[in-house]
Amino acid sequence: MTAATILPMADYAADNVGAPVPTLNSGLANRLLSRSPLHAWWGHPRLNPAWLPTESEAFDLGGAVHDIVIEGRTDRIRVIQADSWRTKEAREQRDAARAEGMLPLLPNQAADVLAMAGPALAALEMSPDLIGLGELDAEQTFTWQDEPSGAWLRCRPDWVTRDRAIILSFKTTSSSAEPAAFAKTILNFGYDLQAAFEIAGVESTCLTRVTHYIWVVQEVQPPYAVSLVGMSPEMRHYGLSRFDLAVSRWAECLNNDRWPGYPTRICYVSPPSWAMAQLEGMNP
Repeated sequence: MTAATILPMADYAADNVGAPVPTLNSGLANRLLSRSPLHAWWGHPRLNPAWLPTESEAFDLGGAVHDIVIEGRTDRIRVIQADSWRTKEAREQRDAARAEGMLPLLPNQAADVLAMAGPALAALEMSPDLIGLGELDAEQTFTWQDEPSGAWLRCRPDWVTRDRAIILSFKTTSSSAEPAAFAKTILNFGYDLQAAFEIAGVESTCLTRVTHYIWVVQEVQPPYAVSLVGMSPEMRHYGLSRFDLAVSRWAECLNNDRWPGYPTRICYVSPPSWAMAQLEGMNP
């Protein structure tokens, strides 16, 4: 079974995507590779009985920006009339909003989120490289079974063109959206792995070829500058190689119901080359 469906974000996050077994997404895959299978198990809603959905100010802000920029909707945003979350009354209103599935924002946060939408959408409309992009399908959930491993996987691209040839991913950053600077962010946050999941999901589900993957990157401080960063063939190869490794390890852990943490042997670490060079530079 493969499927491309429209699901509420809460269902996607809880892995209620119709698969017969727990599915792997890019966030858990990155956790598996960068930390351990145990961390991936702990973060999975269908494996860990103690799992709870993420609630944080950053999550609320990110969700609000995605709602406005990607889907053009503001109905989930609830503005809490307070200067901060320090008072008990403000926190109670915030928690009540979250319990109703809303995204609570302070007035200044809501103003920032609304101000970001214009530059982000203008960047897509004004780019000469995106002429003829056409209609975009937003926030579709792709669920599929990986043939080599048998593992079930899921992803939720921000935008996909109707012909399924181009995927666009909207990212906000508190640092720089300058393309060379964002390249480091891609690796630091595992965005290459997310791209690989979305490419594999669209290609497996739609039986088509994804030719381009583009990050739409926006800074969260004024003037909310935007850059368009394309996935090079080298970055695509890197991400898909990590995808294969993560899916293989996930399938092995799930089949054996064994989720190891960090190594049990002593690991001896050495200072990195940059630290040694820095030390040498400090010597008289």
